[in-house]
Amino acid sequence: MTKKKLLIFGVSGLTGYKIAKLAEESYDVHGTYNQRFLSLENCIVHKVNLSNKDEVYKIFLSVNPDLVINTTALHNVDYCEEHNGQAIDVNVTAVKRLREDAERFGCKLIHISTDYVFDGNNNKPYVESDQASPISFYGKSKLDGEKILEGSRHIVVRPSVVYGWTPLELAGNTSSSGKPMNFALWVLTKLNKKEPIKIVTDQFASATLADSLAESILKIAESNKSGLYHVSGLSCESRYDFTIKLAEKFGYDTSLVSPTTSASFVQKAKRPSYSCLDCQRAIQEFGLKLLTTEEALDIMKTQVEKEAPHLLGNR
Repeated sequence: MTKKKLLIFGVSGLTGYKIAKLAEESYDVHGTYNQRFLSLENCIVHKVNLSNKDEVYKIFLSVNPDLVINTTALHNVDYCEEHNGQAIDVNVTAVKRLREDAERFGCKLIHISTDYVFDGNNNKPYVESDQASPISFYGKSKLDGEKILEGSRHIVVRPSVVYGWTPLELAGNTSSSGKPMNFALWVLTKLNKKEPIKIVTDQFASATLADSLAESILKIAESNKSGLYHVSGLSCESRYDFTIKLAEKFGYDTSLVSPTTSASFVQKAKRPSYSCLDCQRAIQEFGLKLLTTEEALDIMKTQVEKEAPHLLGNR
């Protein structure tokens, strides 16, 4: 039986990498990268500049995919605040281009958005129908990208603070916006060097393990549904509380982690103080098995033990 063809835009990023690894048994996997090259077993990798309409069309023509997953984004929040044109190009215009080509080739598109489309004024986890009102240019550009897919047969997935183990980020392969690694991996590298870190207590989110997000996206892809879905971790907690759990799980001294508030940081872009997500709609419609922070960190720790044991504390 011939496998369906999957085309992942941004396969060298954390989520794209996890999707490619999980999809290899079910799909003929192709992936694109722009700056961060990778060699991935059972995935044919192509260099594609999403800003180039002809290059995007040519990869669709070459692969003729059944399913397209867009994991790309200019997601350095402060960088987007000062580079509006680039943010629009990657987070908005590229989505329009992908929708046009997906419809031209008759394939389904799943696009990943963000919890930063919300202003943070809620006191309970956001549902899909809550008003989106971003307070940063990054959030605004991602919301504009979502709007391009409204009313289509395609799917938008909103996660929150995506993290996880990947050897690509540890190798120092930065993204085009200069973001070197996800939050959890950044914390581990700091603690591993015994460097004290200050983490905010007044920003709450539903941190999302990339492996869980990848698994959920592939499950969603099996359905004929369309629309907007929240897919994140099940725990709603501050960055500080998450960091303490991470330090404890990996065997580090939690005294290296000190609490602070966002007011103590000078940042170009505003962050929502509360962006936890309610995922019940996606859980019920797709039968997803989402994870608490404790469950997710167990998975990440197992991977680190196998592939980068030097990152563990108590060695």
